[in-house]
Amino acid sequence: MTEIDKAVDEAKAAALPFESWEKVAGEKAEPFAAFCVFRDYGPERSIRKAVDSVEQGEAERERKHRKWRNWSALFRWRERAENYDQYREKLKQTEVRKTIEAQGEVHREITGKMLRVVGKKLDTMNAEDLTQNNVTEWAVAAIKMEREAAGLAMGKDGKAEMKQGELNFAPDFQGL
Repeated sequence: MTEIDKAVDEAKAAALPFESWEKVAGEKAEPFAAFCVFRDYGPERSIRKAVDSVEQGEAERERKHRKWRNWSALFRWRERAENYDQYREKLKQTEVRKTIEAQGEVHREITGKMLRVVGKKLDTMNAEDLTQNNVTEWAVAAIKMEREAAGLAMGKDGKAEMKQGELNFAPDFQGL
């Protein structure tokens, strides 16, 4: 390896690439394995806790603690572990988004079925059977649902605000 290649590798390691939790240039198997124990300990990690989690005697534990502290400084364990934590958090957020999107699709499908049932019920009703109060209540409910479907709802102050909708069904529609 030339001096230029070595300088490039060192510059890459110093820049902490996105996957900096992988083995870095110059890091041998033993320090990398120790880093993995440290990295996988979680957000409450410390070198002492990571060393203590590995089975050994008291003298061996102290020797390892000193060695791991040196490796930690040399190979920037803390920064790499924080990058790993951020990466895992991004993965979790991606999974949460996928779950929410899948649930939204199910909710839209169910809502569509429910609205078709409501439409059938409305088609079979006789307009003369409705009172003025029924018409007014339905108009208010329809406007409210339309706004909520668009992500808007009326606040207590009378102004439109962003909100997720709720569906409330009248007793007339029970059992359909």
